[in-house]
Amino acid sequence: MKNEGDVKKRVKDVLKATTNCWWFMPPANGFGRSGIPDFVGNLNGMFFAVETKYGKGVTTANQEREIGAIGATNGMVWVVNEHNIDVWEVTFKGWAAVCS
Repeated sequence: MKNEGDVKKRVKDVLKATTNCWWFMPPANGFGRSGIPDFVGNLNGMFFAVETKYGKGVTTANQEREIGAIGATNGMVWVVNEHNIDVWEVTFKGWAAVCS
C-alpha cells in the first residue's frame, strides 16, 4: 500500500463483498460535521464506522469525539491503517457473521 487511498480501496472491497451491508463515504468538504469517519454503514441493524489512516496518520480531536460518540451508542468503530488492515478484515467478517 502506498497511501490512504489504497487503504480505503481495500475497505471498500470488503464492504462491497459483505451481504446485507449498506454503507457510504460522507464527503469531507467542510459542509458536514467535522470528524465523521471515512465510512459509515449499517449491517443488519448494527451501525458501524471505519476511519482510515496511512503512515503516521493519527486521529484528530474531532475524529476522536465522533468515534467516542459512536462507541457510546453501541456502534462499532475501527481505525484501519496499512499495518492492521488484515486483522481488521478478519475481525469485520467475524463481526458481520455474528450480525447475520
